[in-house]
Amino acid sequence: MHILIHQIQSQTCQQMMDESEKDFKKMTERVTETTEAMKETYTEFMAEAQATASRVCKTTIPELAKSLEKSIGDLQSRFGIPSN
Repeated sequence: MHILIHQIQSQTCQQMMDESEKDFKKMTERVTETTEAMKETYTEFMAEAQATASRVCKTTIPELAKSLEKSIGDLQSRFGIPSN
């Protein structure tokens, strides 16, 4: 009888360990999937941020500088200020 109880306890313990291992593997897979998704999102975000920064540096800033120069030239003409 004692041996039977011990076997049942061992079997129950092994089943619990197996279930725990399965749960741990599932959690690990979820963490890995989430991490990969975060990496992809970060990579996409950084690519877009770099593209936007590049556009601003190549296009927007020069356009603003030209607009400012034109406005200054218009003011100089309006008030008769010679340009240097």
